[in-house]
Amino acid sequence: MTGDFDENPPTVLASRNFPGIIPSTSHHNVSWSDDGQCLFITRKGVNIVTPHLTTTLPPPTTLVDPTSSLDNPTAAINESKRRAALQAEADSEDEGLDTFEDTAIPSEKKGKWRMRRPNNGEIRFWSTGIEIDKDGSREDVYGWSDIGDEITAVYTEKEVTTRQAIWSPSGLSDLGGCLLVVLNSAMQVSVYAPRNDPYTKQWDELADLTMLTKGLLSQEAINAEMSVESMLESRTTCVRWSSHIPLRSMSGVDGSLLAMSNRAGKVAFWTYGTEKRFHRAHYFDVCEIGGWVADMAWSEWKEIEEQTYEVHLALALTDGSIRVMTLQRSVQQDVSGIQKWDIDVQPSVIIDRGDKRNISSIEWINDVLIWTKSGSVHILAGEGNQTVQWKGTISLKLERVGNWASANGLGPCIGVHRMNHNTILIVLSSLTAHLITNFTTSPILADPRDSLRTALAMRDAFEDHLSTDSLIKTRFRSVEIKPEAWTADTSGWTNLGWGGIGTWVTEPVNFHSLDSATEGKRSMNLVVANLGGSCPSPDLSVIDALRSILGNPPSLLFTSSGRLLMPYLLHIITLRQPESQAEHFLNLVKSDTDASSFVEPKGRELIEGFWGGIDLDRMRLKFVLASWCAATYPSFAIQFEETMAIISKTIVSYLIATLLQWTDSLSQLSNLSPIDQQFLTQLLKAARDVPSEDNEMQLAPLAANLARSLNQDGAIGGLEESEERCPACKTEVGPEGTCAKGHVWSRCSITHLLITHPHYRVCSTCPAISLLPQRHLQTPISVDREGKDQDWARFVPIEGGEDSLIQVALEAAIGCPSCGGRWQRAV
Repeated sequence: MTGDFDENPPTVLASRNFPGIIPSTSHHNVSWSDDGQCLFITRKGVNIVTPHLTTTLPPPTTLVDPTSSLDNPTAAINESKRRAALQAEADSEDEGLDTFEDTAIPSEKKGKWRMRRPNNGEIRFWSTGIEIDKDGSREDVYGWSDIGDEITAVYTEKEVTTRQAIWSPSGLSDLGGCLLVVLNSAMQVSVYAPRNDPYTKQWDELADLTMLTKGLLSQEAINAEMSVESMLESRTTCVRWSSHIPLRSMSGVDGSLLAMSNRAGKVAFWTYGTEKRFHRAHYFDVCEIGGWVADMAWSEWKEIEEQTYEVHLALALTDGSIRVMTLQRSVQQDVSGIQKWDIDVQPSVIIDRGDKRNISSIEWINDVLIWTKSGSVHILAGEGNQTVQWKGTISLKLERVGNWASANGLGPCIGVHRMNHNTILIVLSSLTAHLITNFTTSPILADPRDSLRTALAMRDAFEDHLSTDSLIKTRFRSVEIKPEAWTADTSGWTNLGWGGIGTWVTEPVNFHSLDSATEGKRSMNLVVANLGGSCPSPDLSVIDALRSILGNPPSLLFTSSGRLLMPYLLHIITLRQPESQAEHFLNLVKSDTDASSFVEPKGRELIEGFWGGIDLDRMRLKFVLASWCAATYPSFAIQFEETMAIISKTIVSYLIATLLQWTDSLSQLSNLSPIDQQFLTQLLKAARDVPSEDNEMQLAPLAANLARSLNQDGAIGGLEESEERCPACKTEVGPEGTCAKGHVWSRCSITHLLITHPHYRVCSTCPAISLLPQRHLQTPISVDREGKDQDWARFVPIEGGEDSLIQVALEAAIGCPSCGGRWQRAV
C-alpha cells in the first residue's frame, strides 16, 4: 500500500455554492468528462465546472467579495460598523481552531468545523452551464398528448426539469472534446456542443434526438395523429454513452454507441461517426409495454479477436430485474475501401429476476456487475470473469453508519468506486460510506469503524459548509445550528479514478424542524475533496501510479492529458509537504526524453500518425507534467523548464517526421495550389531548421525524399525560390514569425504557416495555436424551432479544395498534437 496516502489527512480542494435546488438523487448526477470537466445537474439545467490545473490559460476571475458594501461611499460609518462586526465574528470562530494544515478539529466554544485546505488555497474553477427548455414548447411539434391508462400513463408536466446529463467520449466535438446529452422530465433528449470556449462560454444544441426518433416512425404515424405506441417509443427514459473502442489503428473513426431506452420497453443504439450526424444503428425490444428500462450501464470494450471488440450493456428494469445485452463491433471495409465499424447485437439475457424493489444504481467493475437497492448491494461475477476468483451472485445488507440524521443504509446509492483491487466504496445519498472488502475472494462488508472513518471525512466537509453557509446563517440566525440534526441531501457523487478524490453536490436539509424555504433562499454546494487516509489506500503510490501511466498511456485522442493526470496532481496538492515529490517528478519526466526509442512513423493515414503512437503520447504526458511542476515547484522551475524544452523538440521532430512521411506517401503531388505549395515549403524549412544534434528522427532523409518527389512532379521549386512575405509590409518573414520591419506573427503549430486572421484555435493546455479547418470556421449550428438538426451540413466533404493538403493536416489534429490537450476557438 502507499505511505504518502495513509499519512495524508482529508482535505477540501474546492467548495463552492451555486444557487438553486438539487434534483432527485441519482447515481450519475455528478460526473467527470474525459476532457477534465465536471457536470452536475440542477432542476433547471446542467452546470459545468473546470478546474484551473494543467493549463497555460490565465486563472478564472475571482468571485465578487461578499463583504463589499453597496452603500453610498459617503456612508463610512455604516461600512466601518459592518467590517467591525465581520471581524468580531471571524475572531470568535477562530478561537479553539487549529491551522488549515491540520486535520479538521471541532471548536470547543462554537462546535464549528474548519476543514483543511491546500497550502496555496482552494482550486479555482471556470464555470458555464446549459438551461433546458423548461416550458416544454416543443411538445406540440412532437405531436404528444396525455396518453395511457394506469400502467402506461404519460402526462404533460407543468414545469420541465432536468432528469439526466451524460458526457460523450472525447474527440467528438469540432474542438476535439466531448458532447453533452441531456434528458429532461418530459422524456426529451438533446445533444449539446461548445461554441467557442468549453470552459466559460455557451454550449449550443446540435441535435434533438427525440425529433430524429419521430422521423424514424412510420410515415402514417408522422402524418396522422400519433398512436399510443408511437408516443411511448419517442419518450426516452434513460441515456448512456459507451466508451471509445481502444483500437489505435482506427483513430478518428468513432466506434462508441449511445444507448437510449424508451417507455415502450425498447432500446435504440445511436452513432455519431465521422459524418458528425446521428444515425440509429440498431433498435431492440427488451420488455413488453408496461415495463421499461430505468437505468443502464456499459462495460469496457474487450478485444475478442483481431479488430473485433465486445461490450456488455446492463439493463435495470422497472420491475427490479436485471438484463444484460452483448454487442460486438468489428472493422469492415466498404466498397470504396474506407474502414468502418460494423455492429452485431445479441438478445438480452435475464440475470436477476428481482424482488420488485427499485434499483438505485448499476455499475460495472471490469467484468463484474454491481447494483444496489434500498438497504442492499448485489454483486454478480459470471463464468470466466478475469476480475475476481469467485462466481455467482452475492448480496450484502447495508447497516447504519454514523449517529446523525439519515445515517442509515436505506438511502439510494449515488456512488460506486473501486478503491483498490480488494475494496469497493459505496456512497449513499446521506453522504454515508459503506466499504466492501475481500472483493476478489469473498466480498463482505468491512469493519463498521473503517466505513465510519470514510463517512466522517465527508461529513466533516459537510459540516464545514454548514457552519459557513451565509444563507443557512441568515435563516437560522436566532437559533443554534446543531450539525447532528442536519442531513447532507446529496444528489450525486463521483471519483476521479486513482486515489480518494471525491466530488459531490449537497444541500443541507433539516427534517427535524421541517424547515422549508423558497428557491431564492436555497443553494447547493459543490465539493471536491481528497479523503486521504480516511479511506483505503490505492494499490500503487502516486509516483508508481504515474510511472505506470507514463509507461503505457491510453490514447490521448480518447482522453485529454490534463484529465489523465488530474487525480495524481490533485493528490499531490493536498500533501503536507508537496515539495517532497519534486525530485521524483523530475526523474520521471527526464527519463527517455529523446526520440531514440521512438518507432519511426510509417506512410499511413495522417490521423493515425498523430494519434496512433504510444511513444508520442508518453512524451505529451511528460511535457504537461513538467509544465505543471515548473509552476508548482519554483525552486525546481529551471530544471523542469530545461526538460520541457528537450521534450518539446522531440515532439516537434516526431510531428514533422509524420507529416513528411505522409506527404511523401501521397500518390501524386503535381498541380498543387499555391497555398499547398507554401505548406510543403514551410514543412521542409521546419525540417531543415531542426538542429542536427537534436535530430534523432532522421528528418534530413525524409525531407530529401519529399523534395525529390516535388521536383520530379514539378510541384515546387527550390527552397530559396519560395519566400514567406509579411501580410502588412510584404517584407520577408523569418522562422520565428518576425518580418524585417518588426511585425510579429504567430505560426500554426501544425502547418507552420503564419496565422493572419482572427479565426484560429488555441490549446487549453499548452501555448500551441493552430489554424481552423475550413469546415470548423463556422460555429456549431443550433437546431431550429421545430427541432431539426443542421449542424452536420458543416462537415459535408469538400472535393477538390484549393488547400486540400492543409485541410487534411488540420482535421487530423482533432486535439492538440503537441500535448494532447483540447482546443478553444479564439473568437
